Amino acid sequence: MSSAPQKELVTGSIRYAPDAEVPNVDHKLFALRNQCTECNVCEIACALVHSPDGTINPQLSRLRIEHAPEKPSKVSPHGIGFIAEICHHCGNPPPCAEVCPTDAFYYDPNTQAAVIEQDNCIQCMECVPGCPFDVVFVAPQGELLKCDLCGGDPVCVKACAARPEMLNEGKQYVRLPVLFYETQPDFNQTSKQKPELQDEVGMMQAMLERGEISSSA
Repeated sequence: MSSAPQKELVTGSIRYAPDAEVPNVDHKLFALRNQCTECNVCEIACALVHSPDGTINPQLSRLRIEHAPEKPSKVSPHGIGFIAEICHHCGNPPPCAEVCPTDAFYYDPNTQAAVIEQDNCIQCMECVPGCPFDVVFVAPQGELLKCDLCGGDPVCVKACAARPEMLNEGKQYVRLPVLFYETQPDFNQTSKQKPELQDEVGMMQAMLERGEISSSA
């Protein structure tokens, strides 16, 4: 396994003075409850784009899909409870950054997301319990991993297998996409929508239909 340092998908950085007012994140990641099928494609996509050497290792992902039947409020009436554990991008400065003893966080000028600067991180792990939602993860080599919103174009949202463009004629499912990158008011409206009956034969067949890949047959 590579020991190359983790990389963050941002194009610049901002550091604010201790007494400066830091703008909050406007567009965030959201997940619909009880729509996740635990396909884990979002984890794989996140891990791949953040991998320092192109290795696909889900432990390098900045989000995790958890099965939590012990949380009744997050389980469907049928007992299905796959939950997307994603960064909430708390009001700036977020708790994880506030407890960092080396000031190893900077802000993405595009999204205002707090990002861990791996070169300054001493892996003290203070940010892990400092996160109230348990979404600062530890990589196999000890690096601390936090969602950087991919610089404003989250790959997990695009990779979600339940997105409408991934659906095609075939088996029928009643569902909406799971992951969204929106403002809170827009997601509030989205979450009120009722899932529509849609047809699907799978992502591979959909890509074949669109001519994005070719069959060897």
